[in-house]
Amino acid sequence: MARRKGQNSAFGILILLAVIVWAFLAIRDSVGFVFPIAVIVGIIVLIVLHSKQKQKKRIEFLTSKYGDPTIVDHIFNHRYWQGQTAEQLMDSLGNPHGVDRKLLKTLKREVWKYNPRGVNRYALRITLDNDVVSNWDHKQ
Repeated sequence: MARRKGQNSAFGILILLAVIVWAFLAIRDSVGFVFPIAVIVGIIVLIVLHSKQKQKKRIEFLTSKYGDPTIVDHIFNHRYWQGQTAEQLMDSLGNPHGVDRKLLKTLKREVWKYNPRGVNRYALRITLDNDVVSNWDHKQ
């Protein structure tokens, strides 16, 4: 019987976990509990410090770009608001999954779509008029 793709990845993860447990037990048998635990704690601390450093750099970049700490806070926390520029929205939520564009007589209207839920179904649609957020529709 052939395995499905999900079964292969689950099997691979199971093998990886078995190898990690085996290595942990081998190290524990040779040097005791303290060294492997210290290594694991050290790795966790390094991951947390790296994450904090990335956050700090992102805040510094946004502050140098926009200057206003309120805007920086909103962007950093992935918020959107009326009057937000297209560039600020891109910094806040990232690239949209899809964009609908309409060019009216005096208005450029775009609908940026985020969080796809199916074929042409999105949990969040944000309307921009002349590259400024004017409206949104958020479905749970």
